[in-house]
Amino acid sequence: MTGGNESCTAGPTSMSYLTCLTYILEEWTGVEHIGDYLSYAFYILWLLFPLVVVFVLPGVIVILFYVSILLLHIYKRKNELKEAYSHDVWMGAREMLATLWDGHGRIWHGYELHGVDNIPPGPGLIVFYHGATPVDYIYFSARLHIIKKRGCSVVADHFVFRLPG
Repeated sequence: MTGGNESCTAGPTSMSYLTCLTYILEEWTGVEHIGDYLSYAFYILWLLFPLVVVFVLPGVIVILFYVSILLLHIYKRKNELKEAYSHDVWMGAREMLATLWDGHGRIWHGYELHGVDNIPPGPGLIVFYHGATPVDYIYFSARLHIIKKRGCSVVADHFVFRLPG
């Protein structure tokens, strides 16, 4: 390479790493003023970032639904013979999916469950707020299964049963 950018730190004027990278990219691509193009690209990326976030999270949740179904299907095929001799073959699958969904809830949403000590050992009634989505119930039942090793039945709107898969 020729010119002033043989060594970015050598010479009378030292330049920043990004300026040096810009000079190298200009020589490599042959495009002048590549810094202006890069700043425009970063501006567009910054402008569209909220839209990307809005579409990525629901996509991850739908993909996680289908991964859960696929894992259950593989688990069923793997344990078909054990089912005849065991009382509860699905316990391992419940543990696996509860851990998967609990990890997703904690990482993406910071989901926590408070007041589990107040749930009686026998039957109990848990009332959700009106705006609960199916994912809220999945996070709740996964965390409840991990902490108390109990299942939970739900009375819900028809929307809950219209989930794909």
